[in-house]
Amino acid sequence: MKINKSASKMITRTLGAIALTSGVAAASVASNQALLESKVDSANAHRGLEVTGAIRGIAQASFVNTDQDPYGKNTKPDAERNEFVNADFNFGFRPWESVRANAMLRFYAGMQDYFAAAAKIIEVPWLNVEGQIGNSFYWTVGDFRQQYSPLTLFNPDVEVLYEPTVFARQRHMAEKQQLLEGNQRNLQGANVQFRHGLNDVFGEVRVEGMFARVNRAQPLDFSGAEGNILPNNTIAGATQASNTDKFVLAGNFELFPLKRNAYVGATAMYIFDNEDSKTVTYRHPNNDPTASLEDEEGNTIVETGYYREEAINPYDLSLQKTLVLGGRFGADVAGMMGNSSLILDATAEMALSSNDGITTVPMLNEDGEVESYVAINDPEKEGESGLGFNANVNVGYTGGSWKLKVSGDLVFNDSAWFNNLAQSPKFFAQRVLNSDYDGNTVKYGINSPLYTTFDALYNFAPKFSPVTASMKTDDNGFKEHLESYDFAPYSKNSYSSTVYSQAQLNLLAAMADPAIQMVLPNGLATANRQGLRANVTFGLGDWLEAQGLFGMFSQTSPLAGLSAVNYTDFGGGLKVDVFKALGFSKPLEISGSYRHTERSMDASAGGSAEMKTDFINAGLYVQYMPRLGFTAGFQMVNMEMNDLQQMYSAAQFASIATTAPMVTGKQMQWMVGLDYSLDKNVWLSLNFGMVSVENTYNTAVSTALGGDAVNLPVYADETLAEFTSEFTQTIVEASINVEF
Repeated sequence: MKINKSASKMITRTLGAIALTSGVAAASVASNQALLESKVDSANAHRGLEVTGAIRGIAQASFVNTDQDPYGKNTKPDAERNEFVNADFNFGFRPWESVRANAMLRFYAGMQDYFAAAAKIIEVPWLNVEGQIGNSFYWTVGDFRQQYSPLTLFNPDVEVLYEPTVFARQRHMAEKQQLLEGNQRNLQGANVQFRHGLNDVFGEVRVEGMFARVNRAQPLDFSGAEGNILPNNTIAGATQASNTDKFVLAGNFELFPLKRNAYVGATAMYIFDNEDSKTVTYRHPNNDPTASLEDEEGNTIVETGYYREEAINPYDLSLQKTLVLGGRFGADVAGMMGNSSLILDATAEMALSSNDGITTVPMLNEDGEVESYVAINDPEKEGESGLGFNANVNVGYTGGSWKLKVSGDLVFNDSAWFNNLAQSPKFFAQRVLNSDYDGNTVKYGINSPLYTTFDALYNFAPKFSPVTASMKTDDNGFKEHLESYDFAPYSKNSYSSTVYSQAQLNLLAAMADPAIQMVLPNGLATANRQGLRANVTFGLGDWLEAQGLFGMFSQTSPLAGLSAVNYTDFGGGLKVDVFKALGFSKPLEISGSYRHTERSMDASAGGSAEMKTDFINAGLYVQYMPRLGFTAGFQMVNMEMNDLQQMYSAAQFASIATTAPMVTGKQMQWMVGLDYSLDKNVWLSLNFGMVSVENTYNTAVSTALGGDAVNLPVYADETLAEFTSEFTQTIVEASINVEF
């Protein structure tokens, strides 16, 4: 690996600036922590006011280097710097004992343009009013979070077994930037709950009703990276623009009888697009501002700049009308027996979905313009029913200083099962650092030349301004845009609480990261899956924990041309706190894990297609002084596929763009750092790391499909049967996270 002189100077300057900033900030945090706590206590002491919040800041520099482009065919910037600070303040106002208003005030400043007034952002991303009537009725109007169960209302996340601390902190900050909390969905509307304790036999009863909007009618620029899955593409699901408002109306009932040792629940949800909110917009024909308008005789009426009326999202005119009915029950047998050492509980859940396939067809007037839209039911999909089923059992024993637990999940979800409030993933893999270097191909996510699993998992930038296509500085240069985005700031983050449409979910399935989303990309609600998985956990005190996992799944209805599709998932990991084992109070934590996932597909015409991935983690965290610590992390992802799998992968992406299938892929990341920690989510860290990638592609397959492969860099030699892409990414960063 080589770093050019310019990059070396940049690293030196960045390190110096970050080190100075970090030192001052560390001293400031240390000296002002007591004062901060006293101020918060003082504010909370005032009747009717509660103040909490978080401060997050990152100074980050990333440099790309490759020896494969000696002639500089890629003229895009190979360095990127992100420097920003967020301050979130949560104010809880209680004018009366039974009513409370909550508001989050977010202050943002990009440190690169700190002195520009326009660069300062003040927003209110969270606002609601909540209250209670008596001791049993509770209500919320505005923003709220909620989850019911994996098949009804859920925000499925990705799992990394024993994730190193230095990386886990980055992911924590990325999710908090999006206001995410666990598997809860962020909703906006009204929520009413009744919770009341009955007696030892009937336990507690909970009844809830909610009405929330999960999407709104909104026009989005087709070339904008913000709000689009594939900017400038014309296939269904490529844009997240919506022709109508999308709502959910839900009711939930839960009963916890037998001293809360049993559980019965039922949920009804109706997810629909409101036809009355259908909105149109005006655009140039085919987005061409030079288009002219002609009369019936072919005479030009308008030379250029002709607008016409069309749907906000003309590539997906469908309307959702989905009914989901779910029921679940469970019991804590050990609790019924009164045995606190025994672990024995089980739950089961079944949900039915009925989904109407409704398409809106534009009606034209005499001038050929859109006059109205008419909803038409698709007879083949009207009332299409699907079934989802999950069962879970936990068996184990806790004896003094040790613990053993075995968990198992049984899954059966047919191919027609659909509930986007449970299937929309929390993680959608996107390119983050050095995205300018990808140019026109950055929008293809996992198929972009510089894509790595680590970049999508851990990095984020609240506001990023991309470069223009021509790299010119005059007005003409700013008029030239890339196919992947318009020249406008946008947020780079792989995490969200977005509820996707069916077309968008289908597109995301083709763009999922196989290293972490191969088996259950949409969590336990993933459609077209059946199988089981098991997890064994063993612990000694609070200083050792080990896990082993195994899963086998298959598609209930294999895709066209395939007779069977099977998935295998197994692995294990260990976490040891050496200092605690020796009786010291400070941690010296060592962790490691290995996970293997595999997909095999049997073709109807014969032959088998296979894709295999391995994910390795190793981490170290030690505090060598009262609050000073050292972190280190290592991750590696290996991927391999055979010839038939290469053909299938290329065909899967064919509707989006031409790709060269990956024969083998190797991603490796390491990072070390120093930190000053006051609490679990209060730290100041200075980190240095590197990502190394070596991917080998079968260029012959992409050539056979026609066109240039979007996942190859501009300097790739496609005359070769195989091409190996190699690059490194050097990352220097300082981060501060304070949650109070």
